[in-house]
Amino acid sequence: MADIYEFVLSVNIRADVTDDELAELRWHVGQGPRPERLPIGTDRYVETYPLGDPDDPGCEWEDAEAEPVFARRGAARRVGGALVAELVARERPDGWALTVRQELHPDDFYQVRTLLAWLGRCSADAHAAGVESFVGYLRFHESAEIASLVLSNGRIRVPEDIESHTPHWEDATL
Repeated sequence: MADIYEFVLSVNIRADVTDDELAELRWHVGQGPRPERLPIGTDRYVETYPLGDPDDPGCEWEDAEAEPVFARRGAARRVGGALVAELVARERPDGWALTVRQELHPDDFYQVRTLLAWLGRCSADAHAAGVESFVGYLRFHESAEIASLVLSNGRIRVPEDIESHTPHWEDATL
C-alpha cells in the first residue's frame, strides 16, 4: 500500500512574475529544463534526510535534490485517469493559466507547499479582499473525501495532510 494522493489545482497567475520564477514553474510542469536558480524556493527544503535513526551517530545521510513536482504524464497508477500539467499564456487578462492533476507522495509535500505559497501570492486573484476561491483539492487515493485548496487574501490554504507532513517548513511571509 502506498501513501499516494491525488492533487488537482487550477489557478490563474499574474503577468508580472519574473522570468526566473516562470522558468522554475515551467520546469515543475515539464515544459522546460531545470533552471540554474530556483527563486520560488522549492530547493530550500531540508537538504538532508536521515536513512535510519537520526539519534544514531552511525546514521547514513542522503543529499536531497529538488525534482520537478508536476512533470509526470501518462496514466495514473493509483487514482485513475491521466496525470497532466499545463501552463499556458492567457490573452485577456494577460498572465498565465495553470492546471495540474498529479499523484503525489508525502515526500513531495514540501515542494508542493512551497509552490502553493508562491502561487497564492502570484495568483491573479491574490488581493481580492474577502473573496475565497476554490482552486483545487488533495485526496488520499483510497478515500472519497477531499481536502479543498482555497485561495483567500493571497494564500492558498494548505490541507492538513500537507501541513502535517511538512512540520519543519518555514516561510516568513505566512
